[in-house]
Amino acid sequence: MSAVNLTNSALQSLVDASGIKAMQGGVLFGLNLIIIVVIFFHRLLRQQKEYVIVVGRALCDALRGFAMIVTGLGRIFMVKYGSGYVYVSRWECYLKPWNILFDFSDPLGAYVLVMVSLDRLFAVSVPLRYFSLTTDYAWKMNGALFLFVIGNVAVGAVLSYTMPDSHVPLFPSYCYYSQHSDHPAYQQYIVLCRIIPPTISVILYGFVLHYSRMTGISEQQQAQKMKKLGQITITLGIACFVTLTVHVIPVLYQYAFVPYLGAPAWVTMYSDVYLLNNMEPLMNIFIYLGRQKDLRAAFMALLRCKQLKPGSQSVVQPIGSGPHRHMQQKNVTIVKTIK
Repeated sequence: MSAVNLTNSALQSLVDASGIKAMQGGVLFGLNLIIIVVIFFHRLLRQQKEYVIVVGRALCDALRGFAMIVTGLGRIFMVKYGSGYVYVSRWECYLKPWNILFDFSDPLGAYVLVMVSLDRLFAVSVPLRYFSLTTDYAWKMNGALFLFVIGNVAVGAVLSYTMPDSHVPLFPSYCYYSQHSDHPAYQQYIVLCRIIPPTISVILYGFVLHYSRMTGISEQQQAQKMKKLGQITITLGIACFVTLTVHVIPVLYQYAFVPYLGAPAWVTMYSDVYLLNNMEPLMNIFIYLGRQKDLRAAFMALLRCKQLKPGSQSVVQPIGSGPHRHMQQKNVTIVKTIK
């Protein structure tokens, strides 16, 4: 079996890059895990459809962070102990844990953006219908998306396994994602996933803002539930704007403007775009905590191992979550913590 011929400096660069990737993944995984734990810990939050949708997006970002951790640590281990110098087949590369995780989390991260925009469009265009739904609706949306992406991964696995050279040793065993593991057609699909679904999500949010202006202002003055709907719609709209600036535009520039329109490229363009893309889920965490007071309160309560409950001055239950979901209450919602 042939071996990879790398200089000491090249090996050290690979180790350094892998270490940085693992640290970035650790931050991404840890921050999103906090959001997931906070929402699951507090019954008041997990009974709200909006936060179930947020959990789906946070879980996707956490999976990507975990994939980066496994990638970084796995490659460092392989280089340090010598197994990274050996050539392996495309199928063996596909079976590397980090490539399977990335094959799942990459399209999932793209499609979850569309799911969020569709949920907000449904909420602002037919709010009364939206309020009548329980959290089952949000869990089913998350579940359907995960099953769809699992189907994507299965197709990618079949394509990789059935390639004529899939069992010929061609690549270093530290295996770069997609390039060394996936069928060329599936590689193109992953690239399209990075471009098309995020772009669609931004376009859909334009319609969300349009419907919000048409129906939101007067109704928000009549019911606290519309005020909450408007607040979280704006929060997710800010997150959508972040997607546009640090994901959609850089990826379009890299994959469309440079090769097809002759836009100028630079040596570090790929790594710069990759860094910007990884900033998106990190910025979302601070947007959620900065904009949503109940999420902030829930985080502080979690640190004290306390539960949130509706305050005695405001008994607005999560709309569509309990047996009295059709009752309308106009008190202002505040939260308190209990032991």
